[in-house]
Amino acid sequence: MEGLDIRTLALTTLLLGLFLGVGSLVFARIHSSFYGFKALGYSYFLIAFGFILLGLRQYIPDFLSIIVANLAVVAGFSLLVLGILKFVKCEQQAFKSTATALLCAMALAFVYYTYYQTSVNARIIIISAIIVGISVYASFKVLTTQSQGALTFTHFLSFSFLYCALIFLLRIYFVYTGPPLDDFMNAGIVHAFALIALQLVAITSCFSLTISASQQLAKKLAIQATIDSLTNIYNRRAFDEFARKGVLRAQRERTPISLIIMDIDLFKEVNDSYGHQVGDKVLQEFSLRLRNSLRQYDILARYGGEEFTLLLPNTNTVTAEIIAEKLRDTIAQPVFCPEGSAELSVTASFGVATNYDKYIDWQQLISLADKALYHAKESGRNCVKLYTAEAH
Repeated sequence: MEGLDIRTLALTTLLLGLFLGVGSLVFARIHSSFYGFKALGYSYFLIAFGFILLGLRQYIPDFLSIIVANLAVVAGFSLLVLGILKFVKCEQQAFKSTATALLCAMALAFVYYTYYQTSVNARIIIISAIIVGISVYASFKVLTTQSQGALTFTHFLSFSFLYCALIFLLRIYFVYTGPPLDDFMNAGIVHAFALIALQLVAITSCFSLTISASQQLAKKLAIQATIDSLTNIYNRRAFDEFARKGVLRAQRERTPISLIIMDIDLFKEVNDSYGHQVGDKVLQEFSLRLRNSLRQYDILARYGGEEFTLLLPNTNTVTAEIIAEKLRDTIAQPVFCPEGSAELSVTASFGVATNYDKYIDWQQLISLADKALYHAKESGRNCVKLYTAEAH
């Protein structure tokens, strides 16, 4: 079939391998936290190198155009699968050992069927059988491996490996049942489709890993945008959005929603006396104690510095005040300090506000709770104050 001759497909596979190899190595350099891209890049270069030598058949020695060329293609294909296993953080040692043993056995067989008992058919069957085995293994691992590095287009990538295995199985059948081949470069259409199958695996593996890594980066950025890195609770930006939606929902459903603003008392003195590292650990312990004392649907955030906010959906004033008092008592429990540091205790002041008025928006609710917190500070700290018209 015109356009599907082996030499032309070898050239397109060479160009594809160089393009994907450069792209994978550049991605690996920019995003070094993702494993597997270096192996992927080198695998494409190895496959491209193998096809350079294959394309030079009859122009260079048989050792290079047959033995080294085919070993490079299989080694590159194995390295490609190894890159996928690294990306999904799957165990790799068994595959490395097996692939190494297969390459050694293939090298010996190719030497024998090139110099001692020349047989193009035997060489084709050997390399095809190895690629079938690797492809089936890769397809199984891609489908069954569940990890944080799970691949996008998992089923499509698995299908591409299975398609590759099927084509190479057909290749084995036609070569085994067909007449002896004198020249691989003039082989039939099934050999051309085998090269296309390798190209499909190369393309789908590269794009699957790249898109999966990009999605993980996007997820990481989204987390960084909403989570406070020190305390691992929501930050102010996320809390404002939760509060806005929560107040609107409470108004729509005519249910109460309460807000607690809390502030660590005299936190500047902790930093001045013990250092900022101890201060950071106090903030971490503070947030941990709060998290362990809350209901599943309550929303806790670090609002800034040593100030924390707590949104309590479907919670009236009485319940909110009881919760705030329990939290105040939890924070005041001695000893409040990280292991290995000087012992210290801290307290916190709490301001509580509840929205019963459909005309009060989330910003007004925060302002009312802040006024209650100011009143708690003015009243001697380490106490809970509720916003009421009488108090303010």
